[in-house]
Amino acid sequence: MAVSDLFVAFCFLLGGAAAFFTAFHPNILYAAISLIGSLVAVAGLYGALGADFLAAAQLIIYVGGILIVILFAVMMSEDIYKRRFFEGAKKYFLPALAAAITFAGLVKITLSADWSGATKPDFEPTSRAMGWALVGPYALVFQYVVVVLLSGLIGAVIIARPALKMKKIDEDLERLGED
Repeated sequence: MAVSDLFVAFCFLLGGAAAFFTAFHPNILYAAISLIGSLVAVAGLYGALGADFLAAAQLIIYVGGILIVILFAVMMSEDIYKRRFFEGAKKYFLPALAAAITFAGLVKITLSADWSGATKPDFEPTSRAMGWALVGPYALVFQYVVVVLLSGLIGAVIIARPALKMKKIDEDLERLGED
């Protein structure tokens, strides 16, 4: 068994365990943190398949950008710990049963397949050409997209925060009126 096979097995186990905790952990913050492990494992699988640009994009976009925004949203939310994610476990029975049947079918297909003709292709990295394209002819477009995304994030924070401030101001005014 080659080192790359062990790496793929490790990524598979890490991704599966992290996805399980993401779906079933009762604390939403820990579920979001375990989503990081799942997305990193997917990036590792992309890297093992030779898709180095997809692996880097997975890490930069999903782990570095979107998931951090999700974590900020979870941490800025009020009353996040008053509600429990795992309430009413009955609603999870049918989806869990469907997932178990699908998983059993995939395992059966994988074990019954003839893997004798499978070979590992030679991979050539694509990140160099894409990197030069992003700093060369498409640099202005790339920077424009970055500025638009940044302004969208700043706008979302500005729109979300005044409601919390106004609620706090109203509570303070009510308290002053009672005194």
